[in-house]
Amino acid sequence: MKPQFQHQVVTSFALWLDHVILTRGEAFQNVESKLYYQEDERLDSDFLSFASPYKQWVNDSSVDNANIPQSINIDGIEVLKNQSGIQYDYNNGRVLIPNSVATETSNVEASYAVKDFNIYITDQTEEELLIETKFDKNSRFDQEVTNGVKPYDQVVPAIFISYEEGFNQPFAFGGEDITNSEIRCVVFAENSYQLDGVFSILKDLNNKTISNVGFNEHPLNEFGDLKNGIYSYKDLSYKYYNEKNRTSILHVDSVNVSKINDKIAKKSHPGLFIGFVDFTLHCYRFPRQDLYEPQPRSSDGTYIPIAPFQLSIDNYSPQENIEIDTEIQIDYSFYHLNNAEHNAEGYNIYRQEDSQDYILVNTIDASITQENEAIKIESQDLVTGCGKQFTYKITAFNELGEIESINPKSINIRFEC
Repeated sequence: MKPQFQHQVVTSFALWLDHVILTRGEAFQNVESKLYYQEDERLDSDFLSFASPYKQWVNDSSVDNANIPQSINIDGIEVLKNQSGIQYDYNNGRVLIPNSVATETSNVEASYAVKDFNIYITDQTEEELLIETKFDKNSRFDQEVTNGVKPYDQVVPAIFISYEEGFNQPFAFGGEDITNSEIRCVVFAENSYQLDGVFSILKDLNNKTISNVGFNEHPLNEFGDLKNGIYSYKDLSYKYYNEKNRTSILHVDSVNVSKINDKIAKKSHPGLFIGFVDFTLHCYRFPRQDLYEPQPRSSDGTYIPIAPFQLSIDNYSPQENIEIDTEIQIDYSFYHLNNAEHNAEGYNIYRQEDSQDYILVNTIDASITQENEAIKIESQDLVTGCGKQFTYKITAFNELGEIESINPKSINIRFEC
């Protein structure tokens, strides 16, 4: 069976919800930890699993300040992402390493961002979630850790998303309907602060719009790794959001939040705080016509570029007795996945001095790379002044638009004049 409209709704909603919580609530923590070897009967014998103490890892590069892992350390050697056939399982908070690269006794370490709330799409009812299901608790607070979290198990704190019901309501002549979709989110939090924070974020989403990105744009593959090496919800949403095509937009008509009684919560899941968030989504569509996966905004078959990523700037130590007009060289580098599908013509480099507006300081031509292969771009900038902060951001552009990099990077220049 090919994907249906309900599949599109659930996928689009889940990706949007995850992005909103991570960005509005900054609901993640950057962590550096050891990864522990664990046996996994479901895993191909060619791979070894090394798990972190947490799941899930953040994989959305458009979340400011989130540490999206770009490498791991194996026995003291840094191995970059997409090298040696290593797979990053973001859902299970682990890496899958070919047994030709590591052994069960290898010392593996990684730096990553872990979500405050795991996101799961489920067909379980709230009764099953509350009464029949037992969850592993994966505290984000300080704890002594001696092994990795088990794979595949559902771990709280978490938000469980389920499609409750839907119906079509006639809207206009020619067969156009309003498709109503009722989605329920069951929230399991560690404390009342967490639960109230999620409620505050989600209830303010009334009248927001969501891009229908389709079912096939889900970013993860069968290993839990990124299909295209990098994923940015901001780029994905921009790619499919088309005000001229109402079927590309899901409208949040209403949001209702409610808490479960503490006595009931303590009996079923001691130590957890539980609540419900109910969304009603509207979409204007022609349900009796053939259903197709959403199409990007471009009508000529070309695509807007995807964002550059992993912008780094060399650190500079303070220097004394520098003339105020002395030029200081800033070295920067970034990566970009510039395949034929998301072809960028070039990159713009912008610099902000203190709190002034960004100005364009350099433009670099882009070249097409092989599929799923990112290239490193390096360049320099010259600045003058002392006691200032300079912030840089990188964009990729083509004739269809300009996409910003994951987030600006700053460097403080503190020179005595």
